[in-house]
Amino acid sequence: MADQIAVRLAESLEDFRSFKAESEIWPFRPMILEHVYVKLDLEHRYENARTAEDAKLFLKSVARAVAAASKTAEQYGGSILEVQGSMIHAGLPLAGLDDAARALEFIQSLHDALEIVFQARSRVLGWRMTADTGKTLVVAGRGAHGDDSWVSLGPAANNPAKHLYSQLERPEDSRSLKRFHVGFFDRQSESWQYADLRKTSRDMDESRVIARKALEEEPVLRFFDVIGENRTILADAVNIGAPGTPGAPTADLPLTYYGWVMRSDLDGFTSLVEKSIDDDARLEKLASDFYSIMAASGAFVDRHSESLIQLPWAGDNFTASAVFRSMDAYRDAVPKRLIELSLDFDKDLESDAKRIGSKGWAHGIAGGVPHGNAGGSIYVAGMEIGDRRFLVGAGEGFGRSIQAFADINPDAGEFVVLKDDWDQLDDGYMHSFTQAENTRGGQSSLFRIGASSGLIRARARIAADGSPTDVTMSRAKPEPVTPRHYYR
Repeated sequence: MADQIAVRLAESLEDFRSFKAESEIWPFRPMILEHVYVKLDLEHRYENARTAEDAKLFLKSVARAVAAASKTAEQYGGSILEVQGSMIHAGLPLAGLDDAARALEFIQSLHDALEIVFQARSRVLGWRMTADTGKTLVVAGRGAHGDDSWVSLGPAANNPAKHLYSQLERPEDSRSLKRFHVGFFDRQSESWQYADLRKTSRDMDESRVIARKALEEEPVLRFFDVIGENRTILADAVNIGAPGTPGAPTADLPLTYYGWVMRSDLDGFTSLVEKSIDDDARLEKLASDFYSIMAASGAFVDRHSESLIQLPWAGDNFTASAVFRSMDAYRDAVPKRLIELSLDFDKDLESDAKRIGSKGWAHGIAGGVPHGNAGGSIYVAGMEIGDRRFLVGAGEGFGRSIQAFADINPDAGEFVVLKDDWDQLDDGYMHSFTQAENTRGGQSSLFRIGASSGLIRARARIAADGSPTDVTMSRAKPEPVTPRHYYR
């Protein structure tokens, strides 16, 4: 069980910039924020990249958009909070809930800057945005690799992301949130209202300056295959170089592996924040609780027998990728360990989740079938914006694991798995899943769903069978290891 963590009240978002991770006291801030989510629409081949070249181009496009969004936000006193693949989340401090005009001006300026940056649109087909305003609990991201995302907790931070993902689950012609539109949550009608960002006439001079600066800072591509390098991968968190060092990944030099992605959502924590939103003493306690969860999950990444890369937290959503240096090692691991990694996380973090009042963890897992000559399926880049770095993942595992939550919306104790991965599972685990129902009430052709109780029983049966499994240790040949009930 994680210890309670000491927190301090930050003065503003600027105060988060000066915070250093080695501090023993962690910042939090309840504040009114306009939360703006920007989802880039890229061609499918880039969004779920199966080759290194497509992953490069995906990361390059995201890096351009992050630079433009960061510079636009700074013009309005805001900041980038997090980057999740092709989704960018910005926060704009407001004087009050009625300061909507300033928020709309920021959104329009951001749209204009993106129009200039992506005017050729060879890969980026467009974008769509959602926004909501409300009091939010902000904490500094705490992961295994020292990243600089800021986590925002509360309905105003959660609702726009959920609405955007729910729209993406639908076919384009049935989406209310069209390309180049923004969706605002209207609290009077309790419904989403939409506006076409191309119909507003504006002076573009400021946006041109921002776009030019973003393009000038575009990184030069220097991609290479890390798998081919003599790189030591320890059986714990993968060693990622600090920002600005030669070992730091960039949009041009992503870490490249085979692997799958596990996402775990702390079910019910956002509602705890909502119930306490006007009680600053209670919010301070929740900030400390959430830091303890982040610390416990980071410790899990450090000590688990898989080699793991942890991506920044997205609200109360934990993401990590299990990585392997060869396709054979990855394929050998999938039948059992793809499920067992998330079972391990669920068991290891269950008491911490229940202690702080959460219902538990919901899981989305995806790896996909790597392309025969791809050289990898997991691509990770560090995007450095000023003195901050955001780790961003590319590849089918990242895209599909996000889609698992958008399409299926699992509850605590439920595991959603991409069908391509389900097809590769050990029979004991495969039979514990059923066809998933999507959020529109139809049967999903992409995902299967199972309950933790059934998967735990299947794991016990598989372990009792006693059949050895080949496990590839760091810098070693595969060797048979007798299954254990739990990774420790």
